[in-house]
Amino acid sequence: EGANKETMNSLVNIIRKGGNKKLGSIYKGDYQGTFIPTWMTCVEQNQLERVEISNCLGLFFAVKDAGELDSVKRAAILSNKVMKHGFVQEMENIIDNDLKITHDALSTKVDGIISDTSLIGLKIAGDFTDSCYQPIIQSGGKYDIKVSASSNQDNLSPDVIICSLGARYKGYCANISRTFMVDAPTKVEKTYGTLLALYNACLECMIPGNELKDVVEGAKTFLKKKDPTLLTFLPKNLGFAIGLEFRDGSLVLNNVNTTKFAVGMVFNLAVGFHNVPLTTEDKEKSPEVIQRLEVFSMLIADVVAVQKEGLPEVLTKLSKEFGDVSYSISNENEGAEDADDDDVEVVGETDADGNEVRRSSRAKDEKLASESAAQKRQLRQKELMEKKLAEARRRMGLNGGLAVGVDDLDNAMEAKDLVTYRSAAEFPK
Repeated sequence: EGANKETMNSLVNIIRKGGNKKLGSIYKGDYQGTFIPTWMTCVEQNQLERVEISNCLGLFFAVKDAGELDSVKRAAILSNKVMKHGFVQEMENIIDNDLKITHDALSTKVDGIISDTSLIGLKIAGDFTDSCYQPIIQSGGKYDIKVSASSNQDNLSPDVIICSLGARYKGYCANISRTFMVDAPTKVEKTYGTLLALYNACLECMIPGNELKDVVEGAKTFLKKKDPTLLTFLPKNLGFAIGLEFRDGSLVLNNVNTTKFAVGMVFNLAVGFHNVPLTTEDKEKSPEVIQRLEVFSMLIADVVAVQKEGLPEVLTKLSKEFGDVSYSISNENEGAEDADDDDVEVVGETDADGNEVRRSSRAKDEKLASESAAQKRQLRQKELMEKKLAEARRRMGLNGGLAVGVDDLDNAMEAKDLVTYRSAAEFPK
């Protein structure tokens, strides 16, 4: 302790020799141990003025250089992969097979994927990755869209499901939140459409020169025109700067922060609605699990990097379009000929009670549609290539100008004999 005091007195003397009595400080609150309190006492005894500089440091660290931005992007990719190949697959398996698992247990399982990325086929050194926080999974009408929320002990319910998770890469943080809807009533679908449009309106405010508070002001302006009834359910903060610290308290997207956006800043943009009511009329003809909902919440969050020109770059790229986050699985157990059979597939399996397992066919239908579109694209590309090759052959005089098929391209390249020359002097004049 005596050596510490001697060192502190030496530091004070250096400060005084510079003719300055002001000392930049980031210390607040209570501290463990005796070192910092002893230093504070030394500063006070020597009548040095402490100046708060945490906001200045926050601004300095908010702008990421190329190396830092690369680490944030990798953290964002990891978060994206864990959401897509970890949580979404687990959620779909639970819903398809009517499994019972608590939000907390599912959260622990997803968190384990961040710690061991090989579980989803990624090969990343464990020393490089870590969770920013325990993943937050919510459903069943009990929601909290703050970053301080936690997963409860209720079972996952196939209604409106929110998942938030964040991964670190080499110490740099990323975050992603998505809302998934099962058998969504019209009001839920419409509200989600408004949320997507609101998210895009917020992105448009995040350009260099604008103030952080412009995001909240822009969001309110948008909702006043689009749907004023949702203003009540908009949270006060719509995100914060992110980096080595998960949340920079000095760079919050609220309605009072006059700090200006700068190129290279990275933010967690989190836009949502909290506890929107569902009336009996809103739930008419919905399945029983939806009938039990009194309120629902929604949240979309992405890591975005402010650009020199245009909108911020979204680093967590998992789709948030309604068709990609919604499921239709409702069916009546009686009446195999009812309309719901168009959306539900009987897979020839039985559960523990001997009932036929019925699963949503949305993923299957989308896969078939995607494969059909891909085949059409390939056919079109082949036709275009045929035309180009026909023109090339006419110019080259191959096969009398006849078109060559794409599949015969290698043979066409051998249609003329290759001629070699020993030196440049032998080249045709």
